[in-house]
Amino acid sequence: MEQTVTIKGTKSGIILVLDPGPSFDSILKSIAEKFGEAASFLGKNNMGLLVRGRSLSDGEIDEVVRTIEKNSDLTISCIIDEESDYERLFSGKGSDSEIKTPAMNEAVMESIKDLQDSAFIYKGNLRSGQAISNEKSIIILGDVKPGANVTSFGSIFILGELRGNAFAGASGDKNSIIMALELDPIQLRIAETIAISPEAEKGTKIKIKRKKLLKDSTSGPEVAYIENGHIVKTNYGSSFLRQFYKI
Repeated sequence: MEQTVTIKGTKSGIILVLDPGPSFDSILKSIAEKFGEAASFLGKNNMGLLVRGRSLSDGEIDEVVRTIEKNSDLTISCIIDEESDYERLFSGKGSDSEIKTPAMNEAVMESIKDLQDSAFIYKGNLRSGQAISNEKSIIILGDVKPGANVTSFGSIFILGELRGNAFAGASGDKNSIIMALELDPIQLRIAETIAISPEAEKGTKIKIKRKKLLKDSTSGPEVAYIENGHIVKTNYGSSFLRQFYKI
């Protein structure tokens, strides 16, 4: 008889293998029992979580994380997606020609490849209440959810959605940028300049260039940068790089 829940260890954290058959409530009960039994062995650690065997919604993932943390001394620091194209690019499991998505254009790939040896790379989604900061530029292979925070002395590249807060150029570098495949933050800050979502009621808004293109779902990644003392959002690509870096 197959186990409903299986826990495996990996250098990145914990792999949770779930039986796709039972109800979700039954799965949660089994997770509580498994982690309760393994609590002393697992100890008090911060770990990433990778889920296999069953597709879960964001809400279900949150319930799984709460159940693990309630029944052990673990803190789940991120959710890892081992099958994403971006994960395979960094792990060397796929060539550039094999890894192609509409959002990941050549400009993004070149920028990330130039940075990956010197940048801090975070694999997984950042959930509400989580935060990372680093003196290097930061590359995130995942989403930044509302209530999450990212701070970098350099630039920030998010290969996913930015819905939380991002602070680039924290050392005062006004040439830092914030790039995301979908850039819809609560708040952005670059050096001393701060801006909030255009939909927010109060505060200095992010200015949008080429608004019509940004509304086009095929337009690709978006970038925020400082122009004439304001934070501006536009499409990220070869034309932006030529204009911004004068190349």
